[in-house]
Amino acid sequence: MRYLLIAFLFLLSLILPGTVFYFWDWSGIKPDLMMLLVIYLALHHRLLTGVIWGLGAGLVQDLYLGRYIGMYTLTLAVVALFSSWLSQRWYRDNFPLMTLLVFLASALGQLLIGFLSLAAGLAWSGQDIIRLVLGIGIYNAVLVPLTYPWIHRSFMYGWLRYRPKYEQ
Repeated sequence: MRYLLIAFLFLLSLILPGTVFYFWDWSGIKPDLMMLLVIYLALHHRLLTGVIWGLGAGLVQDLYLGRYIGMYTLTLAVVALFSSWLSQRWYRDNFPLMTLLVFLASALGQLLIGFLSLAAGLAWSGQDIIRLVLGIGIYNAVLVPLTYPWIHRSFMYGWLRYRPKYEQ
């Protein structure tokens, strides 16, 4: 049931930015829900498991978008690594810290996407990259008070909680 719910969340994070958040964008900037989900998964798993979730989610997003295979795979793996590293040093139940962590991880991920886009030959200006980094970082951070309490509670006590086979 846990893996089906995570797969459903992956599907929602791919569909919602093009549907619901299309109407709630801020001057063309929408949240990166897949990155937000990877951050949450990395916060509640060990380092290697979080990076594997990041690689898988990035590959799914690369195949969904279909343009530059590997861009989101690398980006979400780095974001998961950074989030896991910070979660070992910060207290996960402190929501202001989690908001800051999501902002920093989202900004790092969007900065990496900007640099990889420049390396792929896209003609982005530095101003476009800064606008994207700050815009998506702030948008994802604004979503933390709405989403993190539910996700955190589910990882601790609910359907997303990991149960070893001998407990089932």
